[in-house]
Amino acid sequence: MGTSTNIVLGLQAENTLKAGAYGAAESDAADLGFIKGGVSIEHSETHHEVKVDQALGAVDRVPTDESMKIKVTLAEATLSNLALAYGYGADAVSGGAFRFGSKTGLSPRTLYINVRGAGGGTRKYTFWKCVPSGKTTQAYKRDGETVADIEFEALADTSKNAAQRFGQVCDSGADSTPPALAMTAPASGGSLSAGSAAALLLTITEAGLMDEGSLAYGRTVFVLKEGGGSAASSAVAGALAYSAADKTLTFTPQSAWSAGNYTVTATPGVRDLAGNPLAQQYFGYFTVS
Repeated sequence: MGTSTNIVLGLQAENTLKAGAYGAAESDAADLGFIKGGVSIEHSETHHEVKVDQALGAVDRVPTDESMKIKVTLAEATLSNLALAYGYGADAVSGGAFRFGSKTGLSPRTLYINVRGAGGGTRKYTFWKCVPSGKTTQAYKRDGETVADIEFEALADTSKNAAQRFGQVCDSGADSTPPALAMTAPASGGSLSAGSAAALLLTITEAGLMDEGSLAYGRTVFVLKEGGGSAASSAVAGALAYSAADKTLTFTPQSAWSAGNYTVTATPGVRDLAGNPLAQQYFGYFTVS
């Protein structure tokens, strides 16, 4: 015997909804424009009742299925939004036209929803992998308003751990203090040995969480090797990792360090979940010999 639980959360109309390609950071996602009537998030579970001969009624319930749906009414039925609603990729829109009818598969999207949180802060919902549920309604009204009702279904993202395969929700208080960065291994002015592939460690001073989408190597955070003479500085190939638990950024070079002078730069595009950017651009430096 199955039972079903259903929770509908109505969010405020002043929220923002962004959609990007599957796996895209929020900073690379497209703002879907004005949302009429807010967004609703529906969570449903199906349970199996466990019964035994010696007891009347169920003695336990075991979850057998779980689903999440996101419903929104877009008041800006742009061609890009229609392509999103129909499950097409951005390449379906070109030359002022959206062409549909030859879809061979759905294009999963990552959704970001920002709403007013408790105590005047911000609540951010992130759904890793979403597709339209297959039901879209468009209305062209007499007063000139065009609306599109879209329903998305969150799919389980198997690249995440089992506890967060649908997504996550994070609260940040009414925080107005900007985060700060500092090199700690090595400290700014320190040195590394040539031929090693030692990682760089930067410590973050921040009461809450950082906006992971703003921590993008090559866009907001850079490690540069200074050029000799009139030669320009060049970016060091590598990967940047953020640890929310340790409040650190770790840069791991793709190859061993070569001798020279290096700088580490972070722009005010780096921000926390409350939207506070760095107070000023950060500069650090180190040598390799």
